[in-house]
Amino acid sequence: MLICSAVQAQDYEPIIQEGNEWHTLDVIVNPGFPPNDYYSTLVHWLSDDTLVDGVRYTKVLETRNGEGTPRLATLLREENGKVWKRKSATDILIYDFTAQVGDTLRFGDFQEFDYFVVDSISIEQIGGTDRRKFWFGLEYDFMGEPVAIETWTEGIGSDMGLLFSGWYYTTGGYYKALCFHQNEELVWQNDYYGTCMIDAVEEEVAPAVSVYPNPASETVRIEGIGPAEVQLHNALGQLVKTVENTHEINVAGLPQGVYLLRIRDEEGKVFTAKLAVK
Repeated sequence: MLICSAVQAQDYEPIIQEGNEWHTLDVIVNPGFPPNDYYSTLVHWLSDDTLVDGVRYTKVLETRNGEGTPRLATLLREENGKVWKRKSATDILIYDFTAQVGDTLRFGDFQEFDYFVVDSISIEQIGGTDRRKFWFGLEYDFMGEPVAIETWTEGIGSDMGLLFSGWYYTTGGYYKALCFHQNEELVWQNDYYGTCMIDAVEEEVAPAVSVYPNPASETVRIEGIGPAEVQLHNALGQLVKTVENTHEINVAGLPQGVYLLRIRDEEGKVFTAKLAVK
């Protein structure tokens, strides 16, 4: 993918549009081993408008795994390329699509602690529309592909999910955008997951699956499962390595730290395990 630091001006694609719907993976991480992490999917869509202190907002409704009675998740307002979320009787900035490369931004629920720098802005055609993509913490992996702490896509939102921009540094869990629909039509889907709905049933954790040695510095062996596809992710959630049809993965030369192994067997079941590289 070509990353551009300057892009042509274009019509702004707003986030608040009737018929928009977002699916976001919500993961609660259990630090134990084996990892009994809890997976579910938050479904958000826009409802009617409301006035608060004379300011017009759009309601965002939410269900978990598409089930149960919808609840009010938050209120949003959008003006001149910026989007605010109503929180604790005040507005917090969650998107600023007027930003330029090199700008320092504070946004999201933890903006008093963290700031982000716009490293690059590129153009991607999604759903037949050219949309600007904002890159924060841009780096390149061993294949030369761009990876980032967080990205925003105009009209869609963060790769952390619509309401979770700036949640990169949180602990105890994480959010990942899965899908974006307009008028019930799929416009964008996260290629890594390949589905719009994930829950604890689909993301199975099998006590019989184990990895050793752990910690490791060279080759890691996977037991309790047949030959599988193994993906290794670093603490930033970035894909570091993929090995297919294997029982082992080589971690020699990787930086020290904790990694997540995502293991998919021949039946398509997914298992996860944490691995410390020393």
